[in-house]
Amino acid sequence: MFVDNDGSTIELDDNFQEGVGSEVGSTEASEGEVVAVVAQKDKCEAAFRHLKHALTHYEVLKLPDPDKPFIVTTDASQYGIGAVLAQQERPKLRPVEYMSKKMPSQKLAKSTYEKELYAVYKALTHWRHYLLGRFFILKTDHQTLRWMRTQPVLSDALKSWIEVIEQYDFDPQYLKGEYNKVVDALSHRPDFSSALITKFDLADNVTQSLVEAYREDPFMSEIIRRLEAKDKVTSIEFELVKGLLFLEKAGNKHLCVPNRESLRSLLLGECHDATSHFGYKKTAANLLQRFWWPTMMRDAQLYVETCQVCQRDEPRTQAPLGLLKPLLIPERPGESLSMDFMDMLVTSKSGMRHIFVIVDRFSKYARLIAMPETAKTEYVIRLFKENWVRDFGLPKSIVGDRDVRFTSELWKAAAAEQGTQPQMTSGNHPKANDQAEQLNRVVQHLLRHDIKPNQVDWDEKLALIASLYNNAVHSATGVSPNSLLLTFKPRLPLDFLLPENQSTAAAGTLEFAYRYEQKMQQAVEQMQKAHAAMIESENRHCRPSTFQVGNRVWVKSSELGEEYGISRKLMPQYFGPWEVLDIVGIDPDGPSYVIRIPGHLRTYPVFHASKLAPFKQTDQFPSCRSMLPPTMDGEVDIDDIVDHRELQVPRPTGRGRPPKPKLQYRVRFRHHTGPKVHQGRTYVDRSLSCGSLREISAETKAPDGRRLSFSEDC
Repeated sequence: MFVDNDGSTIELDDNFQEGVGSEVGSTEASEGEVVAVVAQKDKCEAAFRHLKHALTHYEVLKLPDPDKPFIVTTDASQYGIGAVLAQQERPKLRPVEYMSKKMPSQKLAKSTYEKELYAVYKALTHWRHYLLGRFFILKTDHQTLRWMRTQPVLSDALKSWIEVIEQYDFDPQYLKGEYNKVVDALSHRPDFSSALITKFDLADNVTQSLVEAYREDPFMSEIIRRLEAKDKVTSIEFELVKGLLFLEKAGNKHLCVPNRESLRSLLLGECHDATSHFGYKKTAANLLQRFWWPTMMRDAQLYVETCQVCQRDEPRTQAPLGLLKPLLIPERPGESLSMDFMDMLVTSKSGMRHIFVIVDRFSKYARLIAMPETAKTEYVIRLFKENWVRDFGLPKSIVGDRDVRFTSELWKAAAAEQGTQPQMTSGNHPKANDQAEQLNRVVQHLLRHDIKPNQVDWDEKLALIASLYNNAVHSATGVSPNSLLLTFKPRLPLDFLLPENQSTAAAGTLEFAYRYEQKMQQAVEQMQKAHAAMIESENRHCRPSTFQVGNRVWVKSSELGEEYGISRKLMPQYFGPWEVLDIVGIDPDGPSYVIRIPGHLRTYPVFHASKLAPFKQTDQFPSCRSMLPPTMDGEVDIDDIVDHRELQVPRPTGRGRPPKPKLQYRVRFRHHTGPKVHQGRTYVDRSLSCGSLREISAETKAPDGRRLSFSEDC
């Protein structure tokens, strides 16, 4: 089969194809001439002559004749625009050139008149070199375009188009739509009904299924009955073509889909899943160009919202979940502390890299202690006792993040020994320890003013920074941290310039105690006001979380660590869905939850609500295509390692080190519920050795994309 320039096809006879296809020999070169050796058989002689005649006489695009007038025919649809440049040759038109362009998205919502005028504008500018300066005929199936030059009121866009169109000399003529088939085809998508079946490899009986489903749908069958009864009102909107029902709207025909779940799920999947999982608006636009049923928009929105691939891969643009619920205000200074380690990213002259930040949550008094990067838990405990416990005693609670030194057994044992309760925040949620995080920002800001350009003396400035901070009035309490914790304000160099101002109440007197108690009460009231203002400000941009025990949720992939060699930008946004096991704290609305994370993921299972997303599902589309994510070639996804056990290896005879025991893993495969078959072998839900795991999957990987490694001698 050959395709000529006007898009039509030339079919070859079967006799010619059989004869030539089997008898064409090699090509030989002799004295600059190329001779094609073709066996001349009687059965292909006629076909060869037919081909030669078709190639020399078939209607193809003609060269333009400057002595003949041009005829431009245009049309526009919801999808695109089409145009044909032709000239009269004897009794019929011969095409000179075709043009077809997609309709810009910003013009899809425009009126039919504007779209048809846009098609004329694009056609004239495209063939400007042929049409400008000569008379031609413009044909369109939109009759109102005949008076486009005399329209009194025009928008800015129409004015710019009319200004260009006015440069041409033409006679606008109306052409009925039934005679405008060539241009109409150029302005529409080709992938409609049967073409859609071919493109997406759908079942061959889709058309037959549609016809059968019409009889089962009372609404559609009633429309078909009225059309067969020649009802004029129904015939204005609907049309029956070869058993298929179409709705005519805005000059376009939309296939009516009956109320059969398998058909609607199929078409929703082709307009959403097969087009790279675009959002609701683009999915709805794909449907609106081709199909119609009464609940189509609502079904499309539900289908997109419950698509597991979209829930897993799409970032959330709504306000984060989890309202701000700050910790309670302590009753007195030194009762509750916040701690953090701030990495300065540069090593000082004395070998220090981190700052151990300790801040009292009531008075806001801070201690800043420089320490090396390799400081162990024992060293941190000693620094804490020397720099805080010795001066201010033991706190009741310590708020800290999930640093390995705070989560170590040694730190927990030291806290239990001194009667202190550690309060660990959820992973990657610094707002929970906002007191220390705010102090980190203040310290960084003050250090920028005082350190040298080479930044190696920052640890020498920590004492000065801490003194300045503790003597400054804090916005949350209204007084300086020294005034609350030390009961007095230390003298500063500025105080030497002022006359001596002795306090009227001496320390240890009842008046002094009364004034200090009054100052603490005022600080508490000030902190309560600051808490209320902070809660109001933060919760404007947050939503309450409504997760309950037993719900399934998605967890942000950033909470599960990074994998070497895998781009974070191309990873799914969420993993799961996993079950909510418990709500942390006394508040039923969270905002932190315990999630059933697979055991092989070494991640703390408590997550703030802002790190979670609700899992949405529906049983309205049971026939929809699988929404499982693709796996790598040769790999089997493992959802969880349920258990493991050691197998003793017989000790070899002779001297030498005894062999290590072998490990067996009991695993649960992801996306599989029955026996697992791999390369002819069946694996039921049982324990597998490392060798079996390697045999099943070249690189066994967890659902978060991280590979599970097994030692050679396990």
